[in-house]
Amino acid sequence: MNLEKDELYCNPDVYIARSEIHRWGVFCRRDIKAYDVIQEAPYAEFKEKELKKAPTLELYSYSSDGADYVDAVVIGFGYAAMYNHDADNYNCAYELDVVNQVMRHYALEDIPANHELTIDYGCGDWDS
Repeated sequence: MNLEKDELYCNPDVYIARSEIHRWGVFCRRDIKAYDVIQEAPYAEFKEKELKKAPTLELYSYSSDGADYVDAVVIGFGYAAMYNHDADNYNCAYELDVVNQVMRHYALEDIPANHELTIDYGCGDWDS
């Protein structure tokens, strides 16, 4: 594999704290501007049937959303597993960098300090 990056980015003002949504969540100490990268984290790919054997891991999985060369669900490392799902009011999104096997989270809007960063996991209705 020929990686193009030598190191990955993580915003130094991002932290994990108690969440009103679900247990723990990702928050920011300072304002984040729309489209700023929040973090880059390695990810692992799993076929859906493999993930069904470990249902707890399914809680932390992301859709590959049709990314080129990724025919699986993914689990991100770093803060990636700690973003809470909010299908209606998410303020962040992610993309897969398949060259570097990196999941990149970024802000979709301006996010004020001490606000929780949320995403849409892309895996349908989690309440059902």
